Amino acid sequence: MSRFRDLQFYGEWRPYQRAALAAFEKDRHNGRLRTHIVAPPGSGKTLLGVELIRRVGKRALVLAPNQGIQQQWPRAVGAFTPDPQEVAGADPLKPIACLSYQALCQLEDPEIVLGRLAQSRWADQRAAATGMTPEEALREGEAFEGAAADRRAKELARISAALKREVARGEHAGVELRDLLSGTARQRVQQLAKMGVGVVLLDECHHLASLWGYVIRAVLQELPEGVHVIGLTATPPVSLPEAEAELYDALLGPVDFTVPTPAVVRDGHLAPYQELAYLTEPLPVERDWLAEHDTRFRELVTSLHDSTEFPEWVIQRLHERRRSADDETELSWPEFQKRSPRLARAGIRFLLSADLRIPPGAPRGEAYRRQPDLDDWLVLLEDYALRHLATQPGGKAADTYDAIAAALRELGFNLTRNGIRRGTSEVDRLLTGSQAKSLGLVEVIAHEHEQREDRLRALVLCDAELAAQRPDDALTGVLDPAAGTARHALLALAADDRTCHLRPLLVSGRGLRCHPNDAEVLLQALEATAADHFKLTEWEAEPDGLLVTLRSQGAEWMPRAWVELATRLLVEGTTQLLVGTRALLGEGWNCPPLNVLVDMTIATTGVSVQQMRGRTLRLDRSDPQKVASNWDVVCVAPDLVRGSADYERFVRKHLNLFAPAEDGMVEAGPSHVHPELGPFGPPRVEHFHDLNGELLARAADRDGARERWQIGTPYRGVELPTLLVRRRGDDTAPPSVRTSTGRPLRLSQRVPIASGVGGGAAFGALGVATGASPLLIGLALAPAGLAWAAVRLHTIKRRLPLVLPLGAAARAVIDTYRDLGELTPEAAGSLTIEPRSSGYLRCELTKATPEEGKRFAAALDELVGISDNPRYLVSRPLADPRRGALGLLGRVLVRRPPFEERLHPVPQDLARNKERAETFGRAWRRAVGPGRLVFTQRTDEGREARAEAASADGGYETLVRDVWV
Repeated sequence: MSRFRDLQFYGEWRPYQRAALAAFEKDRHNGRLRTHIVAPPGSGKTLLGVELIRRVGKRALVLAPNQGIQQQWPRAVGAFTPDPQEVAGADPLKPIACLSYQALCQLEDPEIVLGRLAQSRWADQRAAATGMTPEEALREGEAFEGAAADRRAKELARISAALKREVARGEHAGVELRDLLSGTARQRVQQLAKMGVGVVLLDECHHLASLWGYVIRAVLQELPEGVHVIGLTATPPVSLPEAEAELYDALLGPVDFTVPTPAVVRDGHLAPYQELAYLTEPLPVERDWLAEHDTRFRELVTSLHDSTEFPEWVIQRLHERRRSADDETELSWPEFQKRSPRLARAGIRFLLSADLRIPPGAPRGEAYRRQPDLDDWLVLLEDYALRHLATQPGGKAADTYDAIAAALRELGFNLTRNGIRRGTSEVDRLLTGSQAKSLGLVEVIAHEHEQREDRLRALVLCDAELAAQRPDDALTGVLDPAAGTARHALLALAADDRTCHLRPLLVSGRGLRCHPNDAEVLLQALEATAADHFKLTEWEAEPDGLLVTLRSQGAEWMPRAWVELATRLLVEGTTQLLVGTRALLGEGWNCPPLNVLVDMTIATTGVSVQQMRGRTLRLDRSDPQKVASNWDVVCVAPDLVRGSADYERFVRKHLNLFAPAEDGMVEAGPSHVHPELGPFGPPRVEHFHDLNGELLARAADRDGARERWQIGTPYRGVELPTLLVRRRGDDTAPPSVRTSTGRPLRLSQRVPIASGVGGGAAFGALGVATGASPLLIGLALAPAGLAWAAVRLHTIKRRLPLVLPLGAAARAVIDTYRDLGELTPEAAGSLTIEPRSSGYLRCELTKATPEEGKRFAAALDELVGISDNPRYLVSRPLADPRRGALGLLGRVLVRRPPFEERLHPVPQDLARNKERAETFGRAWRRAVGPGRLVFTQRTDEGREARAEAASADGGYETLVRDVWV
């Protein structure tokens, strides 16, 4: 089409955009009609999409998830032509038709359609089995009650899941995809097909990992063959259920090109940012309520501890280890541990905590000597309830089952026939909506304003504007029913003297709201901004009088209108703070001056988190030195059961999010916020004050944040696994980074002892034969030889560390992979071990490939840790600090090794077979010192060695982290 030939990009493509275009051309050259590109918000993704359409040169259909994103496309076309309105718009007749998914389809709810199809298939199957007609089977099924209705519901869910898989795979036997579209939607798609649509561009295509994907599949089936499908997204969905994953892959295929967010920041095309958090504790009244629930659960645990039935059940389960309730076959401990690792760990922890006997060969390591935590109890209670209580006749067993179910419900878990399932609970509601979080929010905004002053442009994101109130709410009198909502956040900000003058403005799908004190100023600004487009009337007080709502006349007064007005007021500075909902402002909303985000949502998926963070990343022409602050406010009561639920949510948000840590490394995981914020649990409460102070100071040091990004410097552009290591517990001594033991350790003392004793005997014999002098020399040589041996043993003892030297262990792993030909010399020579704060060392191979780095980090993690069931162990001599040189010599003289042994697990990847293990053994002896390999799988000696190795504290805490380099 001539319209596409006339388009020309008048700007300059950035390096990563050129690489993305090259990936597209490669697809076209290979005849592929699917292109899947991932790029962060603000990286020019829309411009890239217009260029892809221009290169195909055919009429295009662009689909977006909402009107805000839809409107970006005609604006982007303006970078290619002075008359973008002639080329692109919401009119399906435009060469580039820009529509929303909803506007195109006007569909029935796909879930309802699939539900009807599932019922029809169930009726057909029932009819075939019973001889009745499908209509009779359908009527019979609808009349089911009780257990029969429950069984039918499960069968319908199974059939519905099967239908989704069939649609995803393109089989859809018995499923007409056309049924997913309304009649009007089919007519519109058929019209597009007749007009020759050759490109379908799916913007923010991660939305298609849901029922929308089935709809788009139906749309594509209505279009002619040969349509090029392009998917653009900032956040590809991960960890999808099988059916959704198959559907998403079928629509778009694998990702052809990924633009990492750190790369765009390093190149200077996105604003540098830092991830921050503010930790709070529940208020006293909230904590009292949590403590009451904590007490109830602990009473249940205590009653189970004090009973005889539950401990006997755990002992029986771990000692007999049956394959299943119906199978009497007894598993060996390694088989049982491999088959049920969580049950094995939880059971051993329970038995050791109750001073009960554990099975022979079971590990007794440091990880097993801890008190059972909540996860352990969930495993044990599930097994006990389903395998024992549920099989017993009523009475006491039923009462115990009900008591366990009730206690779990209070903590947000449901005990079902298929196990314990996580749900929502009042405990979660209290922590996520705690008044302490509102206070923390005010502290964060007040601090940011103190530092940024008039340049502050902040957004507070919440899940919803309002919350449904329940009269019988268990939290009545403890938690405001509106807690955690946008309205609640606005009221907290408007009530504090430090933040009220920012004129916070609430933006939601219901309109604009503000505090009455700000109404006049905001209305005047809105009227000036709206000009003649909207007839703004006045602020109308809400029933409770706490907020006022802006009223307007005209059909054009809709979310996109008031979002645009609110954005202008924020840019101009009339308001410096918007409070909005995730659905409206969390995706697709653009405001370049925005420099502070406070995430108060409960969303933890990578898609949602990346999209929300993307709001602050756009460059601001009026502030070339812009540095964005992205905050989480977290409420924690770590000493209470489920008191860390909000912290766990915080951890999940950061697991796939890259940001600079305090040492400048761009890494994923909560430790990029602060090294003490690990993935396994929150820091101690007494550290909260200091941590908050450090993070507030870090927010103020925007120059330091910019320096940590090293903008303009070269990078490899890969994600590389690394290992963070520090000494365990109160031992603050840094791990040894020596990469070898230096001079070889000579444990054998045969030479000095033989020299002394043998020489003494020779001179003694000579003295007896010839005179006294040789005899005196002989008598002196024997003690001298023993003394020499004792001195050597003392010297060796000083060189034997109590804890495995980290550098030497790393060297052993590296040399093994190099000797096996699985690590390049360049990677093998790039080991760096550098200090971080909080006592951590970062170990990495800076020139390794991601695959090499992953193998190294995983192997070193296993080697310095404690392995439950290693195939091989390797030993090293360990000096007893209480034993002196003479004690060591005494052991030698009675033909015992002078030093004890410490056994370490050979990493699983290096213990797959004897050849690999022996290669590791040779590398170990070069780097660490003398050691023997022990095979643990077949002999009693090996099994006992495995249990002994697991009973020793490895001495290290480790975290595997991905870094971007």
